[in-house]
Amino acid sequence: MFSLALASLVSFASVALAEEAAPETFGDAHPSSAQKWDGVRHGVRTGYVFVNDAAEVGLRDPNLFALGYEMEFVVAGDRKLDFIVVNNFLVLGINQGEFIPTSNVLVGLSMYDYVKFGVGANVTPDFSGNSWVHMVAAVEVAPTVGKLQLPVAVSYIPDVNGHFRVGATVGVNWPRK
Repeated sequence: MFSLALASLVSFASVALAEEAAPETFGDAHPSSAQKWDGVRHGVRTGYVFVNDAAEVGLRDPNLFALGYEMEFVVAGDRKLDFIVVNNFLVLGINQGEFIPTSNVLVGLSMYDYVKFGVGANVTPDFSGNSWVHMVAAVEVAPTVGKLQLPVAVSYIPDVNGHFRVGATVGVNWPRK
C-alpha cells in the first residue's frame, strides 16, 4: 500500500514538473528581448545651423544650410531602452557658396524607438585659429512610418570663444539589411 501511494505521488510530481518546464534560453524567458532589433539605420539629413559671431569665423551670414548622411548603430536593450552610436557627415554653408564639412560621433540612448539623445564629438575645420574639435549634444524625435523613421533633431555645439552652433535637421532613416 505504501509503495502504491509513493508511486502515485511520484507520477503526480513528474506530470506537474513536465507542465512547468524551465525555459531553454534567455529569449524564451524574456520574449520582449528576443523580438528587439539590433542593426543599422541610415539615411539623409537636411536642415539649418546658426553660428554665433559668424563674422569672426569668416562667414558672411550666421545662417547655414545643412545637407548630409547619417548612420545609427542600434544595440537592442529591452522594449523601452536601446543603446545607440550615431555618426553623421554634413556639408554646411552651401547657401553662402561655402563648402564646410562637419562630422559628428555621438553615443546615447533611444527610448521606445522614438525619443533619442546623445553626446559626443564634433569635428569642423576652422581657419580662424579656433579648435576643430568640440562637444556636441543632440535630442531627436523619430516617428516610425512602416519601415521608415522620420527624425527631427536639435543639436548644440558649445564653444569657449563664443562661436557656439545650434542646429535643427530633418530626414529619413531606413534599416540596412
